[in-house]
Amino acid sequence: MWDFAQRLPSWPPQFASDLFSLVKKGYDWLSRDLNQGKQGQIPSLFLDAFRPVSTHLQPPNDKLRQFVDAQLLISAQTTSKYTNALYGSVALDLARQGVAHIPGGMGGMAEKLVAKIRQYGGEVHFRQEVQKVYKNQRGTFTLVTKHKQEFEAGVVIFNLPPWNIAQLLSGWKPARFRNLPEVPHPGWGAFMIYAGIDSSRIVEDMPLHHQVVIDEPLGEGNSIFLSLSPAWDPSRAPGGKRALTISTHTSLATWWQLYNTDRALYDERKSEYMERVLSAAERAIPGLKSSADLVMPGTPVTFERFTRRYRGWVGGFPQTNLLSAWGPHISQGLWMVGDSVFPGQSVPAVMLAGLRVAQAVVASEALRLPKGSGSGDSSFDRLLNTG
Repeated sequence: MWDFAQRLPSWPPQFASDLFSLVKKGYDWLSRDLNQGKQGQIPSLFLDAFRPVSTHLQPPNDKLRQFVDAQLLISAQTTSKYTNALYGSVALDLARQGVAHIPGGMGGMAEKLVAKIRQYGGEVHFRQEVQKVYKNQRGTFTLVTKHKQEFEAGVVIFNLPPWNIAQLLSGWKPARFRNLPEVPHPGWGAFMIYAGIDSSRIVEDMPLHHQVVIDEPLGEGNSIFLSLSPAWDPSRAPGGKRALTISTHTSLATWWQLYNTDRALYDERKSEYMERVLSAAERAIPGLKSSADLVMPGTPVTFERFTRRYRGWVGGFPQTNLLSAWGPHISQGLWMVGDSVFPGQSVPAVMLAGLRVAQAVVASEALRLPKGSGSGDSSFDRLLNTG
């Protein structure tokens, strides 16, 4: 499945060209197994496109199922009973592949992306939140920021969830953006704890990532994911300290209902969840509650405030059905990337979707390469070819 994913299949196909490309790439991919005498695997792959991971967890084994469910909830946003088996095969392999770290963490990755965009002649504007996008009389798009600055573009790529995109499109909305539910469903929010702890509390060579399962159903403090900053990265915490993030999946609706109707109960629930999550984290780091120098909780409300993601929705759509996946093309000249489009959340998934969209935009009528730039000659083509 990794081999197929790296071929950047156009899934779900949105154009005739997507379907043609998908058939060709699929045939080339399956031919590899045929050439290696593995044709017996093909019927199973076909069935896995329509059945869940739990099909492969036979006979029933609660400990194994619980382990697999905890892995899938992080990577596929649902459990083995519902996760599509083809998607789940890759999602379960992420942990075996291992987690990579760069200086500065995700912030460091963002800085590297900014530097690369500028290296290839692009511009990056900070503190310019877009508030409206509309099609102007010239047939291009105008983007209006909160500071009333305007940008004109022939192609707009939204790195946003559908709900945010629907709010920005002024005057019209494509069909699938018109009847979105008030709260993203199916989907999750996250209750987060951002903590600081003295390095002396961390066992030497302690793994940087932990999943703790206390009870079922998973999420809501019954299961947590804990991530510790590397000791070698001084940008994440002061000297002698380590940064710690802890998360648990949580339903969005209850947090927003309490926030809008009863702030006292909202604060009470936040305190309760903080206690529950810290207690679970102590299974991995004993004495965490008493030794943490800094503890900052965050609810879906907090997440929306800081990231602007609608209702604090995180993780994209649960990967239950390949036929329900969202494609990246919105309308002529409008695209979206990020965890809302297939194959969903995680750096590998979002990266694969981004590469696919970049290739589609370059190939589309909406974007012409500069005169004199043959195929493979533009800076953008060179960037795509080097990954």
